[in-house]
Amino acid sequence: MVAAAASGRTPVEDGEADPLLRRIADHLATLTGGAGWVARVDEAGGSWATLVATDDDVPLPADVVARLLATRAAVRDGDVLAVPVRRGPRVVGACVVAGGAPADQHLVELFADHAALALADGGVLAGRTLEQAVRQELAWVAARADVRTDLVAVGAGTIPDGLGDEVLRVVQEALLNATVHADAACVRVGVVHGPGTLTVLVEDDGRGFDAAAGTRLHVATAGARLGLRAMAARARRLDGELEIDSAPGRGTRLRLTLPCSAAPPPAPGRARTGVLVAAARPVVRAGVVRLLQLGEPGLGMVSEVAGGGADDLASACRLLAPDVLVVEHRLLGDDLAVLERLAALPSPPAVVLLAEDCADERLRAAVAAGVKGCVDPDSDRLVAVVAAAGRGETLLADDQLGRLAAPARPGDRAITPREQEVRRLVARGLTDRQIARALAISAKTVEKHVGSLLRKTNSRNRTMLARLA
Repeated sequence: MVAAAASGRTPVEDGEADPLLRRIADHLATLTGGAGWVARVDEAGGSWATLVATDDDVPLPADVVARLLATRAAVRDGDVLAVPVRRGPRVVGACVVAGGAPADQHLVELFADHAALALADGGVLAGRTLEQAVRQELAWVAARADVRTDLVAVGAGTIPDGLGDEVLRVVQEALLNATVHADAACVRVGVVHGPGTLTVLVEDDGRGFDAAAGTRLHVATAGARLGLRAMAARARRLDGELEIDSAPGRGTRLRLTLPCSAAPPPAPGRARTGVLVAAARPVVRAGVVRLLQLGEPGLGMVSEVAGGGADDLASACRLLAPDVLVVEHRLLGDDLAVLERLAALPSPPAVVLLAEDCADERLRAAVAAGVKGCVDPDSDRLVAVVAAAGRGETLLADDQLGRLAAPARPGDRAITPREQEVRRLVARGLTDRQIARALAISAKTVEKHVGSLLRKTNSRNRTMLARLA
């Protein structure tokens, strides 16, 4: 994959091909039967690089991407269509299709929305040094937010790629807080290489907040609180220290100190866990996405969707093939029937439910259907639960385990020995007639036992009953 740039523009280093980006480019190509590309864009520097191409022998139409950068809008030239990939007000990439039938712009823009999270969550340094990456972030802030910026680098040292990515994410979050939430007019970043340590300082002259008001980090907006919580969690995970000094009307000073060996680069060829977030409320989706992006580098965001009905949710999972689906439990319907449809997909995702509170019966049914966890979207456990699901593990809180192990509700009859025998045979996949022959009873009696078991175990069907067994 060769980086393409217009005259006078410097190409960005190619990033490592991401399986998710490959799937997006392949889907783009199917729209026209031609070629598809996903490109990373450095809007401030006016350059780009081809990250994924479905046909390496066909060059990316550089003139179309140059026009897209100039206009910040979709560009169509004959059978070539390029649409911008945006993260907020920023253009971070381009999706391009060419050849075959004219592409549907709406569909390409839909794929661009999916690519936005993948590009933002990819290897953020993309071959650059930390100082180069921070300088480009500051250039973008200065150009788009009318903020004076300055970068001071002290010393020199080798930073593992994984650690550099982590630090840049913290800087990006700090710059977002300074420009959007604190309304700063000046931001200064310092990168200091010490013996075995790396220190990063971000200072702004914004409105500030009361940093002494306890550990809850009270600030002007919920978005800033979430960002500070995520940065603090990241620092703890990397065995580092995060210090925040601020006061109302006096700006904010953030200092992050990390041992350089705290975050070794990921093992070669190790794929990150793709996550799809489905929630009806945009604020919940945005909060969960940010917590996952900042809290665990092994999680690669696929996309976020509003949910819709069971068909929409299943279609999104079929299209994007996420490893983990993080979904508000209300979107699954009263009978959780969509879980069976998800389990029948060629690449079924592990499912984590978002729920502030989940009734005991619903929790039992969800776990019996294979759900890997149930967590409050604002919980500190969110990242751990999703990461465990990506490894194929189930992670439940102590109180949830206690509720699952609790005895049946008053009035519920215990499962009889005969019902235990029927349940074991159901788990082996036997039909009612086969069970009747094995137990020397009538098929009608077996049917009654199965119905009783479904009621007593809150199972929706024989499949759930077999899993529970």
